[in-house]
Amino acid sequence: MLLTVLLLLLAAAGVLVFAVAAGSAQWAWLSVLLCAVAAVLLFWSRARDRKRGPAVPRHSAHAVADDTASGPVVESEPEPDESGTTLGGDTTGPPAEAVEPDPDTEPSEQRTDAADVLLVCESGAEVFVIDERPRYHLDDCSWVGQRATLPLPAGEARELGFTPCAVCCPDTAVARLERSSA
Repeated sequence: MLLTVLLLLLAAAGVLVFAVAAGSAQWAWLSVLLCAVAAVLLFWSRARDRKRGPAVPRHSAHAVADDTASGPVVESEPEPDESGTTLGGDTTGPPAEAVEPDPDTEPSEQRTDAADVLLVCESGAEVFVIDERPRYHLDDCSWVGQRATLPLPAGEARELGFTPCAVCCPDTAVARLERSSA
């Protein structure tokens, strides 16, 4: 739609130049008419887009995954305390890694708290992305399998709009690594 409007405006500019050069008022009015048609198309397009509803925003590098993202979001694994017991979390079902991943279905997005997101973005830890896929993974992610991956620093992966995989939970692993090295 925007391309059509742009072409109409370019045509209007061309007609206006011709109208000035020829000294013809009829051509000038044609230029005004083309601009009016372009404006009507813009307003119509805007109204149509509003009826469709809001678009899902892309996550920024420091954004925390929210509930408006498409697809289900899985909580990251709870961390054990000093005694080795896990705090919180449901222990009735198998862990995400034990479930056989479907190779055609995109894994869910790992939910990461803000502190972990900051650690991940500031770390130089390497994660792996798959071309044309929205998630980043650890090198041993069971969902990745034999797919070709591209290594990226975790912070850069976040900046580029990639989100963490819920199968391998890279944010949890990177944050844990950063905390242990600090």
